[in-house]
Amino acid sequence: MFDRERKVQSALKRRTTKGVFLLAMMLSPCASAQTKVKGADPRSPIELYFQAHAFGDGDYIRQAFAPDARIMFMEEDQPKQWNTEEFAKRFQQPADDEYRRVRRIERLDSSGSAASAVVTLNYPHVQFTDHLSLLKVGGEWKIVSKVFYANRRNAGEEAIDEIQREWSLPFEPRRIVGNIYYVGTNAISSFLIVTPAGNILLDTGHVEMLPLVEGNINKLGFNPRDVKLLLNSHAHFDHCGGFAEFKRETGAAVLASRLDGDLMSRGGREDFAWGDDLAYEPVKPDRIIGDGEHVELGGVALMAHLTPGHTRGCTSWSMRVEEGGKSYDVLFVCGLTVSLYKLTNNVRYPAIVEDERNSLRKLHAMHADVMLAPHAFYFDLAGKASRQKPGATNPFVDPTELARHLAEMEKDLDDSLQAQERQRTAIGEK
Repeated sequence: MFDRERKVQSALKRRTTKGVFLLAMMLSPCASAQTKVKGADPRSPIELYFQAHAFGDGDYIRQAFAPDARIMFMEEDQPKQWNTEEFAKRFQQPADDEYRRVRRIERLDSSGSAASAVVTLNYPHVQFTDHLSLLKVGGEWKIVSKVFYANRRNAGEEAIDEIQREWSLPFEPRRIVGNIYYVGTNAISSFLIVTPAGNILLDTGHVEMLPLVEGNINKLGFNPRDVKLLLNSHAHFDHCGGFAEFKRETGAAVLASRLDGDLMSRGGREDFAWGDDLAYEPVKPDRIIGDGEHVELGGVALMAHLTPGHTRGCTSWSMRVEEGGKSYDVLFVCGLTVSLYKLTNNVRYPAIVEDERNSLRKLHAMHADVMLAPHAFYFDLAGKASRQKPGATNPFVDPTELARHLAEMEKDLDDSLQAQERQRTAIGEK
């Protein structure tokens, strides 16, 4: 189900103005393989090509391509040509926005001494799709031709438009279990937790969906102004973009982890992955929450579990509820998708993979009778809502769902690590 979140995050990949840029590398028949490429795998020269960008070092190009290769490309509808050395000299230093540049091997097919690959280079305002041909020369794989297409886009505006269009449709509010109610949209979650001393709201969504959330609260017979505590899963605009406005309307206290609280105070700016593209109105938390800390209101207690990766301060929340004479463990899992981020050689967030793996291990050690999440598709809200019937077993109660979700997230992480440039033991190490 993480593909659904990848789809909207990948609004950052979508084109607005199409441009086509052709690059072909031709290996001359007399070329000899003199460079040393580790391993006899067609993936190796692609990783070297990626690392030329990551480190801004043309030596990786010299290793990935044969010395006598010709590089042909179109510029202003005119064919031009470089040789390998000219191409390598273009790599002088990493780009300023290298922390946002994600390169992936999308497909790799090999047969005997020939191979083909499709790779994507996703940059803030352009996506390149490369079609590569490779040959095994002298026992080592080399890239012998490359054709790529450039799709330009306005990253931030497209992401916001995508979310507003596809993820902000009305959804009938409902009780999930015990005193927990769903008041979000078809895809962006917002949870109301009712207590005798006032209520708790976990996430508001972006500011444009705030009227829908407030309308859902009213529809269930509650008053938005009775919300006393405003909790956050993570500090992305589609989850806390409405915090500043909701706080003005209700006076609710905002609670967040330290690192996500810092991001929230900046209104989402200087994000390790999105830069300033997904900004929202800043809001300063009234209280900083640490790992294992409890939040209590009206006899209801939630525990914070820091699970960084998707954001540096991503926070999962757990609580117990009573329903039908039974007690259930409920876990609100923070976002765990990291596949669109730069996972290797990332100077802005060097520990992203370590944090993600530690978060997955932490959550694996927990038990949840009911798993909920910041996006409705993670826990099949629509499917379960369709099975809610008076007198029937509560479909939201599924003690096996957490393990399935974590297994999916682990595969997402492993696949992405394999697809991106090979992980280094230290940033900057060659």
